[in-house]
Amino acid sequence: MKDLFPKIMLTHTDGVIDLAWGHPSENLHPLSALQPAIDSIFANDDVAALQYSGYQGYGPLIESLSQYLSDEPSYTNKIEGRELYLGYGASHGLDLACTLFTKTGDTVLVEEPSYYLVRQILIDHGLTIVGVPTDNEGMVTEDLEQIIQSHKNSVKLLYLIPSYHNPMGSVMSHARREKIIELADKYNFLIAADEAYHLLYYYDPPPPTMASLANSDQGSVVSLGSFSKILAPGIKLGWVQSKPSLVDKFTNSGANFSGGNNNFAAAIVDIAIRKGILSKHINLLRRTYRSRMEVMATALETHIPDAKFCKPHGGYYFWITFPEQIDALVLEKYALEEGVTLRPGVAFSGENLFSNCIRLCFALSDIEQIPEGIYRLSKAYSRHVLG
Repeated sequence: MKDLFPKIMLTHTDGVIDLAWGHPSENLHPLSALQPAIDSIFANDDVAALQYSGYQGYGPLIESLSQYLSDEPSYTNKIEGRELYLGYGASHGLDLACTLFTKTGDTVLVEEPSYYLVRQILIDHGLTIVGVPTDNEGMVTEDLEQIIQSHKNSVKLLYLIPSYHNPMGSVMSHARREKIIELADKYNFLIAADEAYHLLYYYDPPPPTMASLANSDQGSVVSLGSFSKILAPGIKLGWVQSKPSLVDKFTNSGANFSGGNNNFAAAIVDIAIRKGILSKHINLLRRTYRSRMEVMATALETHIPDAKFCKPHGGYYFWITFPEQIDALVLEKYALEEGVTLRPGVAFSGENLFSNCIRLCFALSDIEQIPEGIYRLSKAYSRHVLG
């Protein structure tokens, strides 16, 4: 009998290879690795794990996470505990930032294209969403400043994904990160940087997080981290990195005072960090996902020579551009008939752009499925070309 209330968001269809959903691979979830962390909470009678959290979050995790990030090559400077706030993940951090720093009618700037599911969060807050042109180095800063000036004083928030962009897979250059922070200070708006993929680099580390580069004492950046991509989404835990003055805004929010955060999950993650479980798991993910990414790149080059892409150096995604006459919505239909899914490019645009682009995820499917998935996509592509 089919469950009326499914256990998880994603449903699998027999015989279909899923390259659409940006979910981690289920067979990589660290069930056995986390068991000792969970057991130790009960073995040590740690009743604090079952209580409301401290206002900034579970204190031991703030300490262990600040040390972990300070030692991480992609951060480059020491992260103090007072620069961190524990929340439920990157999306929760963005939602709370909208609550604290915007009001209905304000303008929020996003990359074009951008993560498609974030749009509803911004709509829920009554914000006016404006896209900014983006290339493989990130937002085009000349266009960004022109758009800011054209909206006078209404721009209050800028949402971007600087490292291993969703959907483009690209990394924003160090120079553009600094320029965008300079513009935020100049025009007095907040940058909400979704850094959920920042630690999933497969070659050299990316530039530092946006919050690590911000210099002004009052703060103009919140970097949104998440354990969803580096441990497990069911943990439902993340962090905000920012200047202490901005962290205090999150800590003192009404929703936070009324319940705090997920102390039990935080206690598990704290032990996972201290025992090296998290570090070991991230290294496993980097090796595994890099192999899947390289297999997908080879399969695309072999089976679909028309596909134009830049090989991602981290994250989950390939952003594929086809010749202009290709309609990704039509391709999506043919692909499903061939037994493979994709995400059309128009889903990532507020202006119905990128109709000849698609996003493919290499994280969810096992490495053996990826060549077959791309082969099926090539059959769908040939059908579309032949009409």
